[in-house]
Amino acid sequence: MKNKQSLFLSKKELLKEAGCDDYKESAKRLFSKAFGMSLAQSYKYQTYKGSNENASLFSEMVCSRAVGVPTSQIVHSRSFWQNDFYVDGTVLDPRPESELIIEVTKNLLFDGMRVLDLGCGSGCIGLSLYKENPNITLFLSDFSKKALNLAKKNAEELKADCEFIHSDLFSNIHNKFDLIVANLPYIAKDDFCYLQREIILHEPHEALFGGRSGLDVIKLFLVDVNRHLNKNGIFVMEFGKGQDFLLQEELLRCNFNKACFYKDLNNVNRVVCVKKDT
Repeated sequence: MKNKQSLFLSKKELLKEAGCDDYKESAKRLFSKAFGMSLAQSYKYQTYKGSNENASLFSEMVCSRAVGVPTSQIVHSRSFWQNDFYVDGTVLDPRPESELIIEVTKNLLFDGMRVLDLGCGSGCIGLSLYKENPNITLFLSDFSKKALNLAKKNAEELKADCEFIHSDLFSNIHNKFDLIVANLPYIAKDDFCYLQREIILHEPHEALFGGRSGLDVIKLFLVDVNRHLNKNGIFVMEFGKGQDFLLQEELLRCNFNKACFYKDLNNVNRVVCVKKDT
């Protein structure tokens, strides 16, 4: 096996030439995974003894990343809020902007609070809230059975006590909740061509696209959400860039008058928190 530092630097350059914007971080994560090291140790090449098998695995991982496979799907892990979550191609990668939902809701939690994560995917939002307060009663729901199975895996890993519901939006949900969090599909049809190649090729389209306007699924959610909220219940949801004005109109049409919008780190309205009027 060639010198590990030389190996790392050559593969990092390969990722850069392949057009990976995150080539530095990807190379670091793939190297640490292949050699069984923590990220903090990944630059201490001289202190770790690896084998040709480790080097071959690293090279294979880099090749996968170079052709567009997301790093998280190669290492089957994505960091979100304060934990790592298992991911694969059956769910969306947890995104940093979705952490805003946790920021908005973490101080609203109370013991016994009934919380529904609708369209849970990996379960990262609901499970992160559970870790903030393990005394909530958490429900994770998704229309994809594969996503639910993956969410169960993450719940077991985090030792979270929750219930799972297979449901397309509210079709199989008959209870009421104090808090509903949702990160539903909101990419408009015409915006498909602007997505990164790795998203188009390696993430589930049904979890991305919200119809022609981008708000088609969200509109269906808004029509039904009120009857699933307890008195003084709240729902918090993520939406796309530039959709805030259309969403506000839709909220008013559905008689939701108590809405607060929150900006992400790019100063873009990204999350709305809505309180039930009665």
